[in-house]
Amino acid sequence: MKLSGSETTDFVAARFLLKPGRSYSEAVKLFSPYRETKEPNLAARKTIRELLKKKKRRNSFVFVNNRLEGNALKTIQAAT
Repeated sequence: MKLSGSETTDFVAARFLLKPGRSYSEAVKLFSPYRETKEPNLAARKTIRELLKKKKRRNSFVFVNNRLEGNALKTIQAAT
């Protein structure tokens, strides 16, 4: 989002998969069985909100993985 010229369409697609620096296997061990938010990622939530609030976009596609915070649905709910 911070790169100049990165917004070239009226839609956005973004993936929120893992906290930077965390391996997939580490996240699986930390968050399984994905029933609850175990580690809120406030920076990711803020970015999700910013992406969805941009009025110039007709469609936004935000993909959130359970291994970001522990439960993708609750992450989306908290961010919106």
